[in-house]
Amino acid sequence: MSSFVVVDGTVLVFEPMFGQRQVVLSEPAFISGHGEATINERRVCVMGDEKCVQWQAQYFIPGYAPGTGIVSVEALDGSQMAPCVTSGAPLILMGQRLIARFAPTVPATMNAPPYSPDPIAPSMGHGRFMPPQTLVSAG
Repeated sequence: MSSFVVVDGTVLVFEPMFGQRQVVLSEPAFISGHGEATINERRVCVMGDEKCVQWQAQYFIPGYAPGTGIVSVEALDGSQMAPCVTSGAPLILMGQRLIARFAPTVPATMNAPPYSPDPIAPSMGHGRFMPPQTLVSAG
């Protein structure tokens, strides 16, 4: 099954729940393309581009004061990788859901005694690409 090719400036949308944490990005999430080819004057995204971006976020847990952290792409699923290319790195495709990681930098803290902080351990979630182009597909 084919899927649209991800290009520079594609928006990523993350599901709000990362385990028990509700995560809200501080600004919109975009991916930058570093491939050699272009579609509508935007560079295509290739494998590895997803590892070059991260986004600041605030997170919430009921009964806790908010904390902050970083959202990043942990891994793409099989539907988000072009199966073969003639040169260079494989293209990133829209596909299904990617695996996202949230890592707290300033932990949320309980609102009442003993005012314990949320553990710093990362939590996993999901996200997806929103298609900025619908001309070129692969797969």
